[in-house]
Amino acid sequence: MSDEEFDENTLEFGEEHFEEGEEEEEDRGVESDRETVPLSAPSKRIKEMPIDRLSELPDSLLVHILSFLGVKEAGITSVLSKRWKFLWAELPKLEFCENWEAKKKHDFVTWVNRTIDTRRRGYLERFLVKFINYDKCFASDLDDWIEFSVKNKVKELILMLFPCGTGYYTPPQMMYSCSSLTALHLSGCIMAYERTIGWQSLTDLTLSEVELNQHLLDEILSSCPVLSRLELEECWGFNRLEVISRCLDRLTIEEFGSEPFLEISAPYIRSLNITVNPQGRKWQLRNISSVVKASIKFFELDGDCSVEVMSNAKEFLEQFNHVNYLDVGNVCFEVLSIMAVNGWQLPQLKLRHLTITSFSEYEHIISGIICLLESSPNLETLLLEGYETDGEIVDLDPAAKGDLDGDLLHLKEIRVNNLADQNGEPLLTLARILLSRAPALEEMVIVIDVEDTSDFVNIAQTLLTYPRSSTKAKIHLLSSN
Repeated sequence: MSDEEFDENTLEFGEEHFEEGEEEEEDRGVESDRETVPLSAPSKRIKEMPIDRLSELPDSLLVHILSFLGVKEAGITSVLSKRWKFLWAELPKLEFCENWEAKKKHDFVTWVNRTIDTRRRGYLERFLVKFINYDKCFASDLDDWIEFSVKNKVKELILMLFPCGTGYYTPPQMMYSCSSLTALHLSGCIMAYERTIGWQSLTDLTLSEVELNQHLLDEILSSCPVLSRLELEECWGFNRLEVISRCLDRLTIEEFGSEPFLEISAPYIRSLNITVNPQGRKWQLRNISSVVKASIKFFELDGDCSVEVMSNAKEFLEQFNHVNYLDVGNVCFEVLSIMAVNGWQLPQLKLRHLTITSFSEYEHIISGIICLLESSPNLETLLLEGYETDGEIVDLDPAAKGDLDGDLLHLKEIRVNNLADQNGEPLLTLARILLSRAPALEEMVIVIDVEDTSDFVNIAQTLLTYPRSSTKAKIHLLSSN
């Protein structure tokens, strides 16, 4: 700081710093509660004097500073002074996470109760409780926590309950009437009773491991006018999902229910993520023509890939043939690969962006990728995500096709992650095919995980020998180590 930034070379110090020499101040005729001390004046008191800038800040700013800490860490500041004793409890976000020690459940509940009893402020941005060993004997405490949240006009309420038995929690009506809520995340609860929904501001709803009857689900979908994102993860109690709101454009469903049939109608959904059991109940997707981005994932198969499973997979793919973005999960890709090996024809897809996740050492990986590429003539970007092979040598199917039937005329960007063993396979085979069949390719980014530097060099040198149908194509080979 330059000399010009000081006011006549002076600094100010509050009177609370001058504990000694008060008579000297009176001799100088200081009448105000602050003193201007020349910098040039030798004063031992100035050198020893602590400057408490923090205490001069308003409470609102101190609470903002404390908000960068967790509730426990912020609570430690209560010992600083009388002013700080309850300041920490005014945090706009209160987050309580119980550990896995079941014997400390009562301590956890007591901690939450004491915190909310201490709080005085009337606004709450987020209230989060993660209760690992929830027992139904604590239901009344959870009722009090929800009442506290509602009275403080909470915006984001997250209850992540993991029951230690069959004691699922049933939230009270006041939660359903909370008009201030913009985001709600419930886990390990029962919402199977008739309730009156008053979520006029709710935009984000996530339900995980929740019992949800058909009537209440219909009520939620029709009574949340600004709901834009809905996630149902391992929920049960319904067999129909009819989304009629124009605001709701992102839907995620992870199957769990025992009902033999699930019907989904979502004419305005833009993004749809589905995780299903291809050996389980039947799905009927209708009115999903607005979907632009889709993700299809399967649970692990119980046994071999049957004709029924392959038929279900093909049906799913056909219902998403109009999307621009498609993400194919690991098990789903394995099923599609087996279909390709057995001569099944996949439907023609209009997608422009494709993401495939697969185990790197999967023997039919080449067949599966080629089959999907041949079904996607308009593809512009391709992302291949592989799981690490732990150093194992990939044993590829020798009967796999070694080339595409035609060029990928629109493919411009390719990224391949962790699809190479120490010999570079299956990466090198895929790279050779793609480089020769992508005349519009601009960039190929490859990330590999090999421990030996010589393996990295050998893979790089092999890549450079492959002919490229695109004169603009650039290859970037990176190591994840």
